[in-house]
Order: sequence, then structure tokens, then C-alpha cells
Amino acid sequence: MILRGSIERFDLASVLQFLAQNACTGILEIRDYEEHGQIYLVKGRLEAISLPLTDDRLGVFLLKHGLVAENQLARVLMEEAAGLQAGEARKPLGERLAERGFVSETVIRQAVYRLTMARMFEIAHWRKGVFSYDEPEHMPDFRISIRGDVQELLLQAQVRIDHGEKPRKQVPRLQEVTDLCQGCTVTDCSPAVKVKYLRKDTCLWRKMSSPPDVAFEPRTPARGDSQSLYAEEARAEAAMLGQWGQF
Repeated sequence: MILRGSIERFDLASVLQFLAQNACTGILEIRDYEEHGQIYLVKGRLEAISLPLTDDRLGVFLLKHGLVAENQLARVLMEEAAGLQAGEARKPLGERLAERGFVSETVIRQAVYRLTMARMFEIAHWRKGVFSYDEPEHMPDFRISIRGDVQELLLQAQVRIDHGEKPRKQVPRLQEVTDLCQGCTVTDCSPAVKVKYLRKDTCLWRKMSSPPDVAFEPRTPARGDSQSLYAEEARAEAAMLGQWGQF
């Protein structure tokens, strides 16, 4: 353990700036009363942020924006499951999609960067909790790297804050958005699913329309998306988090 402290006393922005200025390579673990996560740095550049409890996963992001087909994602997930049973080493989902030619490395890199921006915005609101920084002997190998500039990501998060955007923890919850559920034909949706995927103007679970994204223009998603696919993706990515910390 190299650094440890209270987020209330040393805010995460200051800690990240310190690590970036010193070109550190390691993992900053953060934890508050509701969430925990890891921030991966390579030579002072940010490679990934993992917030397992509230992450928008890469596969869901690519599906929502029409950048990968459901059958392609399902195929990669099934191949991953078969490979694990055969004793093969795990690979990040984005890397597997690129290897199969379903999505280019450029698109994966842009998607990961967009997700990293969103996660930076979330942790910019953290005011309580603890952090610890360590430099393990073996860091994850980010073959499709983003090398994000810490200061730039912090500035982008601050701009969104200045424009009045709220983090997920402050978004109106279930009782305020259940009007979207009226007339919904999905029968196996649970309260836990609604808390995680239901927003004020969109339902990510059903992949309804959402505001356009800066980097990717949403396309009309295919009908008949199965929730079993989301569950399979969640299980696969959760398993990979232990080794890769991301995707």
C-alpha cells in the first residue's frame, strides 16, 4: 500500500492529479457507503474506471448505439464461456469483439473512452469514503488502450457539473419514473432491474429511445432483444472484472 486516505479530506480530483503528475502506474481503489471501484493508471494516463455496481457495460453501450448486433455479441459471449471451460485465458469483451471483426478497435477505444468519461463524472461527486493506491507487480494488459488525460477528463466532468447534470445517485428513482412502465410488455422485469436501468426519459433495459450521444448517434435498435443476453453479458463481464478490472 503506497497511499491511503479519506475522500472527505483529500478529494479524488486532487489525488488523481497528484498520481498523473508523478506518472504513476497502479490501481487507485475507491470506496464509499454505496459503491466501490478501481481506477487504472499507466504512466500517469488513465486507462479504465470500474464501478461494478452501477456501470453501463460495454456490450450494452454498443448494442444501444447500433454498433454491434445482438447475435454478434451473443456469439462472442458464448465463445468466451466455452473458452473458459476449456481453460483458456480471459480476454476483455472489447478485445474479443475486435478480434472477430464485429467492431473495429477504433470504435471500441471510442466507446471505452465515452464510458470512462461517464464514470469520471460519477466519481467527481464523491465526497465521502476512502481511497487506497497500490502498484501491483502485474497490471492488466490494456491492448486496446485509451491513455486518457486525467486533467482533461476532470475538466469535462466539471463542465457537466456546471451545466447542472446530476449523477446517478441523485437521479429520481423508481417512484418518479414508473410512467414509462405503463403499457410495457416485458413480464420478467424486476424491481432491481428498474432501479438500475430505468431513467426519467428512457429504459435502458428495453433499449427505448434516448438522447443522442456526442460520439455515437443512436440507431433504431432491433426488436426482440432478450434479457437473457443481458444477464449472460453481466455474468461474463463480472467474472472478467476480477482479472481485468474492466470489460
